[in-house]
Amino acid sequence: MKNPSVAPATASELGLRERGKLDKLRRIKQAARDVFLEKGYEAATTREIAQRAEVAIGTIFVYAEDKRDLLMMIVNNDLDAITEKGAKLLRRDEPLIDLLMAFFGLRYRYWAKHPQISRPAVQATSDFLSTNPDRGDETRRFYARRANIYALLADVVRRKQEQRDIGSQADPDLIAALFVTIYLTEVRRWLSQPAPKPSAGLASLRSLLTLAIEGLSPADAERRALQQT
Repeated sequence: MKNPSVAPATASELGLRERGKLDKLRRIKQAARDVFLEKGYEAATTREIAQRAEVAIGTIFVYAEDKRDLLMMIVNNDLDAITEKGAKLLRRDEPLIDLLMAFFGLRYRYWAKHPQISRPAVQATSDFLSTNPDRGDETRRFYARRANIYALLADVVRRKQEQRDIGSQADPDLIAALFVTIYLTEVRRWLSQPAPKPSAGLASLRSLLTLAIEGLSPADAERRALQQT
């Protein structure tokens, strides 16, 4: 029951409080980014991030469950925008391999900007199947994006099957999972290099995705030989 002696907060007070929260969140995100870039993800501490953001250590955990959640907080908005842009690219009427390269190329170019942040963020995807209930909101949001990516790629595969642009009639969801698996394996290998260059990483990814699309059966080899004559 509300205490009648306590006056409700005015609209201006609520607005000021909300602006204060947003300002703290902005400072925490910027401090986390700066510390991760300077120290590296493993060496960074939430205490140092709190000091840099000029907030109490407990305030950090109001906005993020743990250090990994802080990392996800930094990249989530960017990756949402990249996924949205990639979804539009996938609607174009182009060969499947070109659509896949356009979609994954956005991510390669984003990851290449700050490898100190990208490496642990991509590494975190290996935890995707974990049933750990202690994930923070930002980490859950990061993992939830994967289902959207699977669905986008499966839709493209289904469309190409209907257009008879690809020979395989395997389950589109299974084919999409194969493409994502190839991407995740390759992007982690590529990011392990001291100075990952998108052009080199994408060239390797294209070769593997092409191999997956064309297949290895004798019939596929004969078809490709005929196309080249």
